[in-house]
Amino acid sequence: MGISTRSEAPVADPVALSVVIGTRQSWREVGRFVESWLPELAEVGGEAVIASGQGGTPKVPQGVHWLASSSDNVLLLRLQAIRASRGRVVAIGEDHAAPRPGWCTAIVRAHEEHPEAAAIVGCLQNATSSTVAGRANFLAFAAPFQHPMPCLYPFRPPPISALSFKHAVLAELPLHDRNPGVLEAELVPRLFADNAMEVDDRIVVDHYQDHGMLWSVINAVSNTRANYGYATQTYSLRRRMDVARWIVSNLPHQLWTEATARAGRIAVEPLDLAAVAALIAATVGGAIVGTFGGPGKAGDRVA
Repeated sequence: MGISTRSEAPVADPVALSVVIGTRQSWREVGRFVESWLPELAEVGGEAVIASGQGGTPKVPQGVHWLASSSDNVLLLRLQAIRASRGRVVAIGEDHAAPRPGWCTAIVRAHEEHPEAAAIVGCLQNATSSTVAGRANFLAFAAPFQHPMPCLYPFRPPPISALSFKHAVLAELPLHDRNPGVLEAELVPRLFADNAMEVDDRIVVDHYQDHGMLWSVINAVSNTRANYGYATQTYSLRRRMDVARWIVSNLPHQLWTEATARAGRIAVEPLDLAAVAALIAATVGGAIVGTFGGPGKAGDRVA
């Protein structure tokens, strides 16, 4: 293990679990996802911390802490929520995801059962499978992380939205505004490489994300441009060239293999796979642009 989590850094007025969300949406839009699991969060002694680029301070239910921000960068908003959190365990929520009943309890239990694990990986399920864009978008980014998931997929780190972390791990990071990609670009790949993650597929989130094919392409480009841009921003040109060669040689085949392997277990149409191919191309293109051009404003467009 590369990171020890046995002695946790102190937290002021700690709670058992913090669910953090970075969003550009208003409480009216986010609340329909959050309110369904707030009673369970209260039962485990938790809090929800939401950083929003909407500004203003809406009236929110007890147990929700709303942070008004001037940023549209979802990665930065997420960091701002993490900095304000008090949980011994910090789970990453999203404004378009609905945890299934038992989610909060399962997260707390998993961290208790695995005190040595820096992070716990749960499952994502596609809740927008009625359209080509909805199916392709999910297959292209989260195919290996669907239930059942008895073990961690070995070839790439899990999506940030499938993860929860022990506070001690996050306390070690420089969570400042100058490096909003520190979780996705640094921490998650490092924990994955160090085998510091454990899987628990009792943790399940339904993922709602279907805004059409054009939106999916733009989001795929923005997501990988942000992640690779932040990860490589201090690299030399020679090292960036090495990363670009790896991207071209490995990423398309890897993503296609993941998507088609999972597609064999669910109902898909030939057009779905054509859409997946387009999204993989967009993903690869975003990674190349991020590697050489940096993240730019991609974080302002990531969903």
